[in-house]
Amino acid sequence: MITLVGIGHVFSIKDAVKYIIYERRPHAVCVELDKFRFDALEKGLDRSADAPFLLKRLQKVYEKAAKINGAEVGEEMLGAVEAATGLNIPHFFIDVEATPMVSNLLDGMPLTDKIKLAGSVIGASVIPKKQLEKGIELIEKDPDSAMEQFGKVFPDLKKKIVDYRDRYMSNKIISLNMTYPHILAVVGEGHIRGMSKHLEKQQLQIIHLRQVNKVAKDLETGKLNLVEPNDNRGNNIISVSIEITT
Repeated sequence: MITLVGIGHVFSIKDAVKYIIYERRPHAVCVELDKFRFDALEKGLDRSADAPFLLKRLQKVYEKAAKINGAEVGEEMLGAVEAATGLNIPHFFIDVEATPMVSNLLDGMPLTDKIKLAGSVIGASVIPKKQLEKGIELIEKDPDSAMEQFGKVFPDLKKKIVDYRDRYMSNKIISLNMTYPHILAVVGEGHIRGMSKHLEKQQLQIIHLRQVNKVAKDLETGKLNLVEPNDNRGNNIISVSIEITT
């Protein structure tokens, strides 16, 4: 069994991710991170000194969008690792290391594409708040459309950054699934469609970002309660009705 949980890095869904992991009780948790990025997130370190300029600017876009939602970039990934630790199950980092990958891509990118990409990233970093909010809403409601648009504008970039990582992370999960009967993987919603194709021969269930956000809202309003495994109230987690896609 493999469960894919789609997330967005700019949403306040840390507790929702933890809740879903507690409710699903997998044998292992995978997250869309490499060890380098996790260490930086966990310790609150800025390790962008050696990162390409465009990657730094993109990080600023994420931070700006996350602030609108009262979130911090990457907090949902930290929540996934915390949940795995709380359940005393292993967690694995299944993504490629970002900085070397982006650096290599930029080095081999035609100048015209670099200029176009730079314009898009810099433009996004100064986008008005209302327009940014509309973009966030689109990502939540129709992430596939947003990814398709990215692929039309930057087809080679999508192939080398998104499609390659879809395959890379899927292969890691399949390998781990040989040891752990139920793997729960927390990945960006934009990877769900591609990874689903690579995992179609597996017993696969999907919890989409819109469903994760619904759990987050229910937790915020008190319809659901997050009970940590070591809470003195016991291990009983109030069941949540989550639409599962297969």
